[in-house]
Amino acid sequence: MTDQRMLWLLHSNTERPQPQFTMLVVDGADALRAESAAAAAFERTGAPRSWLGASSAVRRRLVGECRTVPTVELIHLADEKPGHASAQSFQLSLAQIAEEGPLASRSGAGSQQVVMALTTVPPGVPPTAAEAVRAVLGRRFAGFAGPTQWPGLRTLTALTNVVCQETATLDLADDEDLLSIYDQYSVGALSTDF
Repeated sequence: MTDQRMLWLLHSNTERPQPQFTMLVVDGADALRAESAAAAAFERTGAPRSWLGASSAVRRRLVGECRTVPTVELIHLADEKPGHASAQSFQLSLAQIAEEGPLASRSGAGSQQVVMALTTVPPGVPPTAAEAVRAVLGRRFAGFAGPTQWPGLRTLTALTNVVCQETATLDLADDEDLLSIYDQYSVGALSTDF
């Protein structure tokens, strides 16, 4: 990865009545260091299936170890509108992230290309995933990461998706709140404007 690229890791959870999408953005220049830090954290302490089901000691240990993962931004969106098909929610979340996320907010980010890593693909989306990403990112889309690339960052993205779902209405102490590792994050709903 180079300074001219960003790595976007998108985790989709469409098994719930309200589909959830979590995007972790890493600067290309920091991607290898971020992967190394995330992989080391999960090698020492495996990712729990449930954040609230994990012990306080596990939560504190993972938060402490993941603080060294350099990230640009984390965005979590819940599709609260009933009736969206998985593919439609996926496309809408991509459009909102591209419109409001790091490409729009960072100076010089508009010229950066994006390498996309899909940690999961919602049912009904696989044939159109590439089309959806290309439609939203246009010339900025540099391609997909291979399915075995970035395993540590994929695990962090998936775990953050779980955390956002389980703790949406809770206040956790900073040393047990995985969101506290991110310098910049947003948790919200998919806009109806997209």
